[in-house]
Amino acid sequence: MAEYRTARFGAGLLGHTSAANGLDRVLQAAAICEQAGMDSFWVADQRWMRDVYVTLGALAASTHRIQLGTRVTDPYIRHPALTAVALATLDEASGGRAVLGMGAGGSGFAQLGLRREHPATAIREAVALIRQLWRGQQAEFHGQLIDWAGGGLEFRCRPDIPVVIAARGPRLLELAGEIADGAIVAAGVAPGAIAWAAERIAEGERRARREPGSTEILHMTYVAVDNDVAAARRAVRHAIYGVVAGSHPHYEFLRAAGVQPPPALVAYLDSGGRDRQEVIGRISDEMVDALTIAGTDQDCQAGLEALLRAGVHHIVLAPVATDETDEIGSLRRIAGAILPHIRPPRH
Repeated sequence: MAEYRTARFGAGLLGHTSAANGLDRVLQAAAICEQAGMDSFWVADQRWMRDVYVTLGALAASTHRIQLGTRVTDPYIRHPALTAVALATLDEASGGRAVLGMGAGGSGFAQLGLRREHPATAIREAVALIRQLWRGQQAEFHGQLIDWAGGGLEFRCRPDIPVVIAARGPRLLELAGEIADGAIVAAGVAPGAIAWAAERIAEGERRARREPGSTEILHMTYVAVDNDVAAARRAVRHAIYGVVAGSHPHYEFLRAAGVQPPPALVAYLDSGGRDRQEVIGRISDEMVDALTIAGTDQDCQAGLEALLRAGVHHIVLAPVATDETDEIGSLRRIAGAILPHIRPPRH
């Protein structure tokens, strides 16, 4: 356990939003994390889920210690200046516990008539403008995709609110190494995929002449814990539908893990098919092993420890509902029965 003493853990829910009491469930999940001595809690910024900033405001009032972050917002749905305002306000409301998690975004673009163009450029420019505003600067900003006509925030805020970039592909991983405080790696749990992502982050650090290891490596980890291993594996197949369908045809992270997507899956996605059950039915056992952690308490403990040995600094759990329990129950079980065997809790 001593070797994992400095490891950090956080969590965020995947499926809370359809429930009538969804906000209460988020508050309950964050309370579980804080009581278990975990380090962070993350709220999805997905359309059309409950509003991320209203939810984070409620969390700021109901928690006292853990960091609170977006997992993740994007540079398209809101102008980055509005994101700067929102995060600075959250940081003030939470006593300095805000984290900006930013990525390319995954939903709502078609309905809003927006196009997700040049995500690495958009995120780079958004982060530059946001930090400019946090520093109290008034200058104009004219990028390839982001424009700001000048002016600044009308209140003071912490200038160094942490920024982390969520990434699965090489360009965004390298961008995280160049400009971010951390990278939320979404490339699966296989050691080869983690090593590949870490090298891409290191390449970004080298390009920006940053100190090696400047970028905290976070990992978004789908975890299903169940005494019935088959039930846990069924559950995570549903959880990774978005990863599998949304990454097509860019599967460098899978190939780094030594896994090839099944030809039947590739052919179906090539044809434009996105039916959830059809995609799930074509996900191989090798993909499940490369992308998720599933099984008994002992299986999940071993999987989480393997992530830490592979170089992950901060595991962000995405607990998955199984036959035995819902996401809240899964989180409580991981926090109470598994994490204490990996790292002493912080209080």
